[in-house]
Amino acid sequence: MTLRAVLPLVFAALAAAQPDAPTVAGVWVLNPALTQRPAEVGFNRGFAGPDGPAGESGGRPGGGRGRRGGSASGASPFGVSRESVDDSTRVTQLTGEVRTPPDHLAIVQKADSVSIADDQGHSRTFHPNGQLEDLTIGTVPLPTTARWDQGSLVVLFDVESGRQLRYTYTPSSSPKRLLVDIRFIEGGREGDEVKLTYETPDEHDRAVLSGAPIVPNAPPAGSRAAPAAPEATPATATARGPVLPPGSELRGIAAIATEVGDLSTQAAACGLDQAKIKAAVSKILTDAGFNAPMYGKEDAYVLVSIATSKLPDGACVSRYDASLVSHADATFPYLKGTVAAVEVQLLHEGGMAGGSPSVHAATVMDALTKSVSHFVAQIRAAGK
Repeated sequence: MTLRAVLPLVFAALAAAQPDAPTVAGVWVLNPALTQRPAEVGFNRGFAGPDGPAGESGGRPGGGRGRRGGSASGASPFGVSRESVDDSTRVTQLTGEVRTPPDHLAIVQKADSVSIADDQGHSRTFHPNGQLEDLTIGTVPLPTTARWDQGSLVVLFDVESGRQLRYTYTPSSSPKRLLVDIRFIEGGREGDEVKLTYETPDEHDRAVLSGAPIVPNAPPAGSRAAPAAPEATPATATARGPVLPPGSELRGIAAIATEVGDLSTQAAACGLDQAKIKAAVSKILTDAGFNAPMYGKEDAYVLVSIATSKLPDGACVSRYDASLVSHADATFPYLKGTVAAVEVQLLHEGGMAGGSPSVHAATVMDALTKSVSHFVAQIRAAGK
């Protein structure tokens, strides 16, 4: 059998041996209650690399946790740092990303690539083939290897000599979650670990959709009433009326206008249209019984802002925010008198959406529809 005939069989066998890729795609929201994050994480400041005096034990004699530093330096026996500027940049930024994880992730998965964007402005595309590829942090190269391993996406960042940062993304179906395990590795030894748990946005939204009325907390039965506040002087009574319970700011709203911020050229390329978004939000408010003028700011209005990026593989990722905004006269403890017409954010929801340009606009609009519908539900609950 000739080599030309054998090669297709070899390639077919290798393809068949590749593990089935799990589905990590979707929009994910961090659940802090299910997240395990130590107070201090990072590389050991005393680590000097695999060839230095601290390299034999990963800079942690006895396995104990060493000193922490956002910009760790590997010192030589003569006290001279061998860490380059690029190394320092990678250590500082990647450690910062672990210490302050994003609240939202948007993941677009294709046959040969996985693109991950977050609400902190980071977006990276990985090719899970086990081969080294160069990503960047700004202008600094970031050697990266990604692969599928037993139902997980494993991403390994080469931070500097002897130091790596490993992300393991593992989806679960019941309940639907994305588990992200992060490990600091020094000299081949595993160090600090962070475990993040992400859920679908629907899990976070269920409590809001219940429509429970917002009422002030009543004192427990049989307890003594709180002492009455001192009687206000006429001047104080005139400057400030009675304090209303939480939720009162949503009562009596009858008119809600709509404002949509300007969209970028990338947003337009991904199918988003400012006028269509404004019309869709106004229709939701009108169908809910509100007076919803298309133009002009009423006492209350929904403000929509969208920031869109197009990833190198052509996928679209948008960060969206919807707020219910009003104006009110306000007093401040550090000022004398009243400040007129202060803008007040009554409600807010935001998140991320990602996908191909052909469906991206519909995905973003679906998310905004849910947010505005939540606002309507809360206003109705407050009025009960």
